[in-house]
Amino acid sequence: MHTSTREEKLAYIDQMFEHTSDFVSRDARIYEAQVHVCYLGTLVQYEESYDTLIARLSHIHSKENPIDLIALSASTRVNVSLTELVSAILRGMLIIFPQESFDNIVVEPASVNSSRSIGEALTENPIQTSLDAFTEDMYANINLLRKKMRITDLHIQNYTLGSKLPREVTVLYVEGAADPKVIAHIHDCLNKNTKMDVSDVQGLLRALNQPRYSLVPTYTSSELPSTTKHNLMDGRVVIFLDHFPFSLSFPSIVTDFWEVKTDKDQLPLFMYLYRVIRITSLIIALTMPGLYVVLNSVNPELLRIQLAVSITNSREGVPYPVLVELLLMLFIIEMVIEASIRLPKSIGPTITMVGGIILGQAVVQARLVSYFLIIVVAGSTIAHFTMGTYMNTVSIRLYKYVVIVFSALYGILGLMASIVLFCFYLGTITTFEVPYLSFSTKRRKSE
Repeated sequence: MHTSTREEKLAYIDQMFEHTSDFVSRDARIYEAQVHVCYLGTLVQYEESYDTLIARLSHIHSKENPIDLIALSASTRVNVSLTELVSAILRGMLIIFPQESFDNIVVEPASVNSSRSIGEALTENPIQTSLDAFTEDMYANINLLRKKMRITDLHIQNYTLGSKLPREVTVLYVEGAADPKVIAHIHDCLNKNTKMDVSDVQGLLRALNQPRYSLVPTYTSSELPSTTKHNLMDGRVVIFLDHFPFSLSFPSIVTDFWEVKTDKDQLPLFMYLYRVIRITSLIIALTMPGLYVVLNSVNPELLRIQLAVSITNSREGVPYPVLVELLLMLFIIEMVIEASIRLPKSIGPTITMVGGIILGQAVVQARLVSYFLIIVVAGSTIAHFTMGTYMNTVSIRLYKYVVIVFSALYGILGLMASIVLFCFYLGTITTFEVPYLSFSTKRRKSE
């Protein structure tokens, strides 16, 4: 919209914010200059901003125009378009409409401090590494990374995505470590989808042309600057969303199942021990429930006679088939896990622990499930949560049901076939032309 007079512009802005109770449009005086100001009261501390502005102009002479001095400040913009004025107000800027000299002046005011202070991680448990965690302030997160990576090769590029709900996105990578094809692909996707609204991570994945349905994540997320630093140095491209306290690192590869970046802050022997435990846990989490079905209902001849008799005795009186018994217990465990995540932290662990113990004891005494199944479910559940990232844990939790179905239908051959199928599936996944079965995302020296 193009308007020619100051009054028409003010009328248009007032019309745009007529249903916004925190919008302020008022007359003000800066020394002898009469002005009109517009701002959002919930984002701008007007009194503090006004006092700062007056203090900045305290040295002027009587013949000097204070409006000219304000316009010369490095933090101001003058004569911006009407659309940019509305956008600036929504971003928390103070708009000054002088009666002469300039059409409008956009000033960065003293903002209302609504950001969460930097604290410890809430969803990750760092061991022998820095404890600070990301916040909702994207620029504060970049500041944390800058302090850990004082290198000129760290490149940062900002984007604004969305038309109805604009959102800032920042892309970070280390020149020489990141694959140029990955960088170019991400930049191309973001430039082509500048009008696409990115209100959540799924929206960002759509903007990056990532598959909508994927069994394994194509990125890793973290709220730890130390983990994000390692991801950058390993050649990954990191993306920050404004007001989202996690970093998203692309691409994800198969080693994310057992590698935790902060393991590098410990002795090499300890690091390899942790990774062997996680790889073993991955195998247990995938195969143990299916193996229980195989050995109980399809191929019991694979067991030694003493163990077969022991398992059979534990199922004495259970009225359900093995498959129904297993799925029932797994569903209860899934509910306990979800409840422990959603409940308040003050009561969640206590309720889920007590509820799990009481419920588990009750179903065994009622002969609804066998004792041996409790051991299998508990062992596989513990194995899930040793994975490198929580999203990979969810992937294994999901695919184990495929293994169970194959095992129930085809026995030991079905179990083996489901594992081979899973490996084949991982081999078909590529993220920005990087195969998922790669063991490193770092750029090769030959490239």
